[in-house]
Amino acid sequence: MSSTPQSLKQRVFRCLTKLSDRDTQSLAAAELESIARNLDGATLPMFLSCMYSTDDSDKPPVRKQCVQLLGFLAETHGNMLAPYLPKILGSVVRRLRDADSSVRSACVNSIAALSRHVSKPPLNAFLKPLAEALFTEQDQNAQASAAMCLAAAIDGAPDPDPARLAKLLPRFEKLLKRDGFKAKPALLTLVGSVVAAGGASGHVPLNSLVPCLVEALSSDDWATRKAAAETLVVVADVERDFLSEFKAECVRVFENRRFDKVKLVRDVMNQMLEAWKQIPDVSDEVSPPPKSQSSSKENASDGRYPQVSHNSCSPRSMMANLRRKSTPFSRFSPADSSSASNAKNSSASSSNKRRLFVSRKLNHMNWDAPIAMADQGDLQERDGIVLDRSKMDKSRVSKSEMKRVLLTKSSEDKMQKYGGSKAGSRVVPYHEDESQDSVPVSIVSKDLQRNDKESEDLSLIRDQLHQIEKQQSSLLDLLQKFMGSSQNGMRSLETRVHGLELALDEISYDLAISSGRMTKSDAQGNACCMLPGAEFLSSKFRRKTHGRDSIVRFSRSGGTPSLAAMNYPPNRNAETKLTNHRFRPDGGFITNPLAEIHTNSRNFATLEIA
Repeated sequence: MSSTPQSLKQRVFRCLTKLSDRDTQSLAAAELESIARNLDGATLPMFLSCMYSTDDSDKPPVRKQCVQLLGFLAETHGNMLAPYLPKILGSVVRRLRDADSSVRSACVNSIAALSRHVSKPPLNAFLKPLAEALFTEQDQNAQASAAMCLAAAIDGAPDPDPARLAKLLPRFEKLLKRDGFKAKPALLTLVGSVVAAGGASGHVPLNSLVPCLVEALSSDDWATRKAAAETLVVVADVERDFLSEFKAECVRVFENRRFDKVKLVRDVMNQMLEAWKQIPDVSDEVSPPPKSQSSSKENASDGRYPQVSHNSCSPRSMMANLRRKSTPFSRFSPADSSSASNAKNSSASSSNKRRLFVSRKLNHMNWDAPIAMADQGDLQERDGIVLDRSKMDKSRVSKSEMKRVLLTKSSEDKMQKYGGSKAGSRVVPYHEDESQDSVPVSIVSKDLQRNDKESEDLSLIRDQLHQIEKQQSSLLDLLQKFMGSSQNGMRSLETRVHGLELALDEISYDLAISSGRMTKSDAQGNACCMLPGAEFLSSKFRRKTHGRDSIVRFSRSGGTPSLAAMNYPPNRNAETKLTNHRFRPDGGFITNPLAEIHTNSRNFATLEIA
């Protein structure tokens, strides 16, 4: 018996080698299926180890056939593979990264066969490794293969676990919203399988799932749009009882998306639109009011009004009429009358809103005389408006309006009880069941809770805005401090530059004295000297008056400079303006001879002060 598994192993490897050759590929595949069909408990582990031994170095037909044989084993041996299921799934998960698409497709088919025929382990045995691969893989092909394998496992499971799938659904929605996840068409198919298995039952999961799927319809990838539409078809078929509140908005979006440029997407969009139109409206879910008792009024001339039944207008048309009205109708009080002429005159002088409502209420039927609506009917109208606003349009209703509705209802009940059946009254008595009294109360309580929650949200937003305002004010203070410090720095820098100017004047003066280019007699009483052409460095000595004019001449002869100064009499040009020059305190000015270059030793440079 020990030699039989060994010989079988050699036979399997020979068949795997033949799979690499096109001429012997079909024969080798048939022989491997024959071997797999005749396996028993002793030879099955050896055959599985041969299937696990393939790697990327083998040719694609070999890898594909080994994965297909795993599904063939599940079909032929069933639960006999249950002890080896973890290793089988690990081998399939490794093949999800294969570069050949036929190998990845074989993985999906094998997972479907394993989930369908190996029923002893629960579905969680498939979900754990495949979901981990879906959440960790970065390659688009591996992500798509993992999602398709998960969908195949869920579809093929005889007893799926909706609770476990409901926990995975929010994680799938997060993947759909991630830009880094590229295999969104396959993930949308997986979401459809989860919904079909009951993993999205109830209002809570649908509140986040439906907007996510509707958003996927606007994707640039046509495959993503097609998969999202297919998933929405599944949602409409499985969870139609919980989708009434989403119908109006979704159908409006679907109408805009039905004209897709890709024909395959257009076909699925039309199917999706038809499926969502079959979902009942919110008005259909509301129970219709009980049949009203037809009543009549006595008239002075002919004796009574024609009988009108309130069932002439269906609940759906009633809600549609209320939905078309932007503002609630004004309440009108009953008036006593003793003659038909007074009744007709009061009817003719009623408001336009009242006539519009009467014409809509009677479906534009021709009557001999218009019948005014009862106060109770007006209350039903207000209750219908509140119900329609709270459930369909979801608009905010103030607390004061809700209280006013309740107080008006109680007062109308009393009025109808005591004074509704007066002789000659224009109000038609109307009797309704007491069971309807609880409807507006429950609606009011829900709206009050919603208003409280919205007020808390508004207060939180107000606090956040106040905090942002404080931060902005602190930033402005910091900016002002920074500007002030910058100005102080500029002032200190200007002071230092001025000091450098004075130091430069002193250095040039000392250099002229030490080199002998300036006589000692002219240097007496001088505190500073000036470089010619640099008058702009200091603004203190720009324009000043002096008692005399001076002329300073500098000459060079043979490389030895000489200085000759000639002073005019002090009474001449007593108020002479010295422009752009610095001067000594005693009246003469000093010019640095080093700053003026003479190309000819015989030339003289004469500076005169006009």
